[in-house]
Amino acid sequence: SIENSDESKTSITVAIMAGTYYETGVEFDERDSSKSTSVAYAAYGDGEVILCGGIILSSADFSPVDGETAKRLSSNAKDKVKMIDLKKYGLTKSDYGKIKATGGFNTEEYYDNAAAENPCELFFNDKRMTVARYPNDSYITVGKVSDIGDCYEPNAPGPTDESWLERRNQRGGTFAIDEDAYNRVKSWQNTNDLWAFGYFYWDWADMSTPIKSINDDKTITTEYCSKYGFKEGGYYYFFNVLEELDIPGEYYIDRDDGILYFYPPDENENSKILLSTSNENIISITEKAYNITIGGLTLQGTRNDALMVAGENCKIVNCAIKNAAECGINVNGKNNLVENCEVTFIGKDAIMLSGGSEEGFIYGNNTVTNNSLHDYGEIQKTYIAGVNISGIGNTVSHNEIYNAPHMGIYYMGNENVMEYNYIHDVVLQSSDAGAIYTGYSYSTYGNVVRYNCIADIGSSDFTPSGIYFDDNSSGQTAYGNVLINIPGYAFLIGGGRDNMIENNLVINAGKQIIYDDRAYDGYQNDGWYAKNCKTPDSRLWQLMNEAKEFNASIGHKYDGIERMHQDYEREEDEGFAVNPSGSSLKNNIIISRKNKVGEIAKAVNKYSVAENNVIGGGNMGFLLMHDLNYGLEDITVQNNFVDTSKKFINSYKLDKNVRWSSHSKRNLVVRNNYTSLNSK
Repeated sequence: SIENSDESKTSITVAIMAGTYYETGVEFDERDSSKSTSVAYAAYGDGEVILCGGIILSSADFSPVDGETAKRLSSNAKDKVKMIDLKKYGLTKSDYGKIKATGGFNTEEYYDNAAAENPCELFFNDKRMTVARYPNDSYITVGKVSDIGDCYEPNAPGPTDESWLERRNQRGGTFAIDEDAYNRVKSWQNTNDLWAFGYFYWDWADMSTPIKSINDDKTITTEYCSKYGFKEGGYYYFFNVLEELDIPGEYYIDRDDGILYFYPPDENENSKILLSTSNENIISITEKAYNITIGGLTLQGTRNDALMVAGENCKIVNCAIKNAAECGINVNGKNNLVENCEVTFIGKDAIMLSGGSEEGFIYGNNTVTNNSLHDYGEIQKTYIAGVNISGIGNTVSHNEIYNAPHMGIYYMGNENVMEYNYIHDVVLQSSDAGAIYTGYSYSTYGNVVRYNCIADIGSSDFTPSGIYFDDNSSGQTAYGNVLINIPGYAFLIGGGRDNMIENNLVINAGKQIIYDDRAYDGYQNDGWYAKNCKTPDSRLWQLMNEAKEFNASIGHKYDGIERMHQDYEREEDEGFAVNPSGSSLKNNIIISRKNKVGEIAKAVNKYSVAENNVIGGGNMGFLLMHDLNYGLEDITVQNNFVDTSKKFINSYKLDKNVRWSSHSKRNLVVRNNYTSLNSK
C-alpha cells in the first residue's frame, strides 16, 4: 500500500524488469497511489517491458491444409494457407468469441442474442490481419433496393420514427447483387455465419450485419437493419468466408472446431503471431487513483481498451500502445497527461479524452502532447479519431496523426485547444467529414483550433474537408492553420454563429472555403435543413434550449449564447436566432488556381464579416505545378499569424513579417517537433 509508505518522499518508482507479461485487468486504485506522492510504474533496465492480452502462436504448430477444407480454397491459396488447432493452447469458444457487429452506426444493440464482446483478433508482427473477405481490397455496389428495412431515419423518403428506439429485432433490408457476385456467393459453404460490412446509405455511417438469406432472385437480405436504410449505389463487402481466404494477411476461424486458418504474409519462423484473447483492459487507473505515472511500457493485444485512465494527475509517458480492439488510451479523469507515446493498430480511437463530472458537466483539463497516433480506426471506420475529445479544457498539441479512415481530431465540449498538430493522410474513406471536425451543437463555445498543419488528406475516391464545423456549430475559433492539398473544402462551416476563421493559409484546396446558411435557408426558404428548424420541437430549437440551460448552469459565461437567446425571443423578427451572425471570416490567404475565396452565403455576408481574404496563385510567389506540387518564391506575408509568441515550423517564425524561403513540398519534412528540413 503506497498510502502506508513514507509520505515524506516526493516520488516512488516501482521498477518493472524487461520481459513479456501475459497480464490484463491490472488495476491501480488508492492503494497504489497517493495524493501527496508521485508513484511511477516504469520499465527498468535494458529490454522491452510488454504487457500482453493474448497468446503467441508458434509457427511450428501450424500445418498445411488438406482434405475437404483444401478443396474449398482457391488453387493459388491452398498450398499457402496454414492451420492450427486452438484447443492445443487451451482455448475455448469464449476465448475467441462470436463475431460482433462493428461500425459507428451498427444496430446490433437492438437485436436479441447478439455478441456482447469483441471477438479475438490475429496480429502478425504487430499488424492487424483481415478476416477472409470478398472482394479483397474493394467493395461491391448495392443494387436495386426492394426493401429498405425497418430503419430509424428513412431516406427514401420519410420522417424519423422515434418508436424505433424502443423496438427489438427490426427487419433487415433486401437488395440486388450483380450476377458475378451472386454466383460466387452461392458457391460458398457454411454461410450460416456470413457477414457484410459497408456504408449502406451514407459514406459517414459504417456498419456490419449478418446475412439472413441469399435469395433465388439474386438478392440478399440482411439480418440487421441499417439505421438510415439501404441505398442503391451504397457499397459493402462480405467477410468471414473460408473460400475467400486467398491473399496474404487473411485468416478464418472455424468456431465450431476451434481451428484457425491463416495465410501468413511471410514464412519467417521468427515472425510474431499474436491472437488477442483477453476482453479486459490491460491497465486501468481507477477514479480513486492520484499521481500515478505509467512509463516506458508496451501494452498490446486486447479485445477491449489497452489503457483506461479515470484518475487525477496521472501521466502516461513513453509508452507503446497497440493491437487493441477498442481504444488505445481512454482518459476520462482530470488533469492527466499523455506524452511521447506511440499508439497504433487500434480498432477505434487512438486516444479518447473526456473528464470527471462536476455539476453535471465534464471538466477534463487533460493534455495529449507529442505523440505519434496512426493506423487507428481499423475496425470502426467512421466517427473515430486520433484524438476524440469531449468535456472542457483539454489540450491536444504537437502530435503527428496519420493513416486513418476518418478524422484526425474530433471534438465536443468547451475551451478545448488543438494546436501545433501535424495531421496528414486521414479521412481516407469518407467525403462528408473533416480532418478536424465538430458538429451538432450551439453550446460548444470557446474551442480553439490554431497552428495546425493539415496536409494530403482523402484518397482517390473520397474528397473530405480540412477543418469542418458541421450543422450550426457556434463559438469556434480557427487561426494560424496551414492547410495543404485538401480535396474538399479547406474550411466547411455549416451555418452557426460567432465563428472566427482568420489568418489561415490554404494551399491547393479543391473548393477553398464554404460558409453556408443552412438553418437560415431552411427556416426562411424551406431549404434542405427545414425539417430541423420549422417546428418548435425540432432539432435546432432543442439545441438552442440546451445551450441556454448549459450557459445558465455555468454562470452565463458565454455572451454569444446569451445573444442567441435574445435573438430567439425577438418578436419583431421571428427566426432571427438562426441567422449566421457574429462570425468573422477574414485575413485568410488562399493559394489556388480558382480565383475566389470560396462559397460564402448571402446571409453570412449580411449578418457577419467576410473581408480582406487574399486570393492568388503565381502572382503571390507560389508556383503551382501541373502535378499539383508547389513551390514558393521569396515572399513576405504581412500579419498572417496572430500569436506572435509561438513558432509553428522551424523556418516559419511567426512574427509580423513572415519570411518564406523557396522550397518544395517534396523536400518538406515535418516531424512531431515541427522541424522543417531543406529550408532556409
